[in-house]
Amino acid sequence: MLFALLLTACDSTDTGSGTDTSDTGGGGSNLNAPPLVINEVLASNHTAQADAAGEFNDWVEIYNNGDTIVQLTGFYLTDDEAEPTVYAMPTGVGIDAGGFLAIWCDGQPEQTTGTEYHAPFKLNRKGDTLFLNYAEGSDLVTVDSVYWEAEQTADIAAARVPDGTGSFVLQAPTYEASNGG
Repeated sequence: MLFALLLTACDSTDTGSGTDTSDTGGGGSNLNAPPLVINEVLASNHTAQADAAGEFNDWVEIYNNGDTIVQLTGFYLTDDEAEPTVYAMPTGVGIDAGGFLAIWCDGQPEQTTGTEYHAPFKLNRKGDTLFLNYAEGSDLVTVDSVYWEAEQTADIAAARVPDGTGSFVLQAPTYEASNGG
């Protein structure tokens, strides 16, 4: 089976004002965006990690690269660049410094609980792009994004090593835990 390593597109585009800005993929320089990044993606989950309903759905892990807790209000996930606010990250929820939060990308938002979060879209294992966007007022920037263009291998994640700053490598999934390095 073919697979392609995820690639990061680390530039941020301000979709509110039409002004292009650049970022190092760690968030933080645009609109005072906190330093969250996409840290790991499992786009072909067959047996690696089940959600609370016992289903093996795809997921993305967000990592806090900063020194303090980051509240998720104003953050969005989407796999559709034309619709940058498809999934509003949960309000009242934060990620500790150096911490992780997984979001199930299974199209089943009704399965969201107080500790498990489900986006209203699914990942395409044969190729997709995932965007982490941040809004402040009427301005919106993409603070991180990843894409893959070939079919992903079952139960193999693309993960940043070291967490938050490294290049993506293919490895066994580490759901809400360090990728190593």
